[in-house]
Amino acid sequence: MNYCENCQVATDLPRCPCCGGKKLREARSEDYCLLIEKKAMDGEMLADVLRGNGIECVTMPSGSGVRTAFAAPLENRKLFVPWRSLEQAKAYLREAADTETEKWRQYLSENADKLHIPPKLEKKVVKKSKGACGEDVAEFFRRFIASADRIKDGGMRRIGDNFELFCYANGDTVIIDGKTLKILSVSFQKR
Repeated sequence: MNYCENCQVATDLPRCPCCGGKKLREARSEDYCLLIEKKAMDGEMLADVLRGNGIECVTMPSGSGVRTAFAAPLENRKLFVPWRSLEQAKAYLREAADTETEKWRQYLSENADKLHIPPKLEKKVVKKSKGACGEDVAEFFRRFIASADRIKDGGMRRIGDNFELFCYANGDTVIIDGKTLKILSVSFQKR
């Protein structure tokens, strides 16, 4: 496995996926590798969970830097783990993502009859899917949710106490208001 000292990234690629640099060396067990970047509070909680599971982890503030001009803390945290623990940490993240996906899939499936598709969005879906959604667009979304590779909580929206659920399947994305179950947005991968 290659290691970029500049970005602290372990990769199988001949170039760093972050900076594109070719100056990589063989990863060593003591090298700290970037695992993930998350919002500050989520990042600190995840770091605590990893440490609680015996995975050494350090965090580093990250963000746009504009906040520092106002003496405010940066909004994100980068999590780093030793190379020797990288695969274990990635496995934990996959397991946590799978658990979250199944929780939200169950929630959406139990409330599938409450899904609301605005008429304008329904027309867009029929057009963009090139008829793949069939006659019943609501059924299309129920099947999409059932087959989604990943469903995650996108967090609170700025207005009200609603939260967004992001559903991903085969390169397509559906965003659903988690409280009202209104379909907010759909994007299809070009095929």
